[in-house]
Amino acid sequence: MGLASSKERVALLEAAFDAGIRHFDTAPYYGYGEAERVLGEFMVGKRDQVTVTTKFGIEAPALLKSRTVNRMARGLLRLFPGMRQLLSRRAQALTPKSRFTATAARESLERSLAALRTDHVDLFLLHEPGYADAASDEMRDFLEDELERGRIRAYGCGGEFEIIQEIAKSQMPTAAWLQFEDNLLSRRIEEIRAAGSKCITFRTFHQALATLTAWLEAVPGRYGEWECELQMNLRSGGSLAGLLQAASHARNPDGIVLFSTRRADRIRAAAEVASGLGFSAEQIETLKGLTANLIQNYDLQRL
Repeated sequence: MGLASSKERVALLEAAFDAGIRHFDTAPYYGYGEAERVLGEFMVGKRDQVTVTTKFGIEAPALLKSRTVNRMARGLLRLFPGMRQLLSRRAQALTPKSRFTATAARESLERSLAALRTDHVDLFLLHEPGYADAASDEMRDFLEDELERGRIRAYGCGGEFEIIQEIAKSQMPTAAWLQFEDNLLSRRIEEIRAAGSKCITFRTFHQALATLTAWLEAVPGRYGEWECELQMNLRSGGSLAGLLQAASHARNPDGIVLFSTRRADRIRAAAEVASGLGFSAEQIETLKGLTANLIQNYDLQRL
């Protein structure tokens, strides 16, 4: 949603589709309340070729749902990108958290279906619920009813890992699919998969790529040592990011690995990695070992 026009946003989604991407993750909160509408515009004529996740639990502030305010906010960010964190914090402060009731969830689902121009979503997640929300009989009955009606095809929860961890341990119905942050420097998926949940992971790069790059650059010779171990040039464009993504796919073979970008070339590169191109199983296993040693022996918080 950082792109200037709806036409550019749909074109980016088209580039993802052309590259082979077939799953899209959204929520009423994303894109200042505009993301579902744009995704719905893109999916016209393609609905039977893609799957989509949306969520219930966090709504965009009413002020930001205004198309005029939305355009003004994006224009400011293009002129003053340093304001992004400030505006994000202000938006979060204004964001109302929904009460996890069947009535509120049903109304949210109906708004999402209308925005997405579809009669069903493939995954419907409770967005940052508390443990009690995920365990609620009322929410379970609502989700099972919508499953029977066919308006959702599966359901689960997404949010901060500490809550997701407790939901997974309980093996309650809303633990069927769980969405959380995971990467090679913040390893969480093994525990969740062991509990029997299907996993949706995100932030494969995020801080992990910056932290690894800083560590490798901090001491002369480190890049060379890792490149020798991995038998590849880590300093060429996108190679380390691609390897991190490949590791996420390898660790989540029956789940979903999310990524986001505003660049079509990065979409194509990520699609190639998701297809198993570019990196060998040996390279992925070697990176797992190298990063495990890093976690064990270094204080990465100081980087």
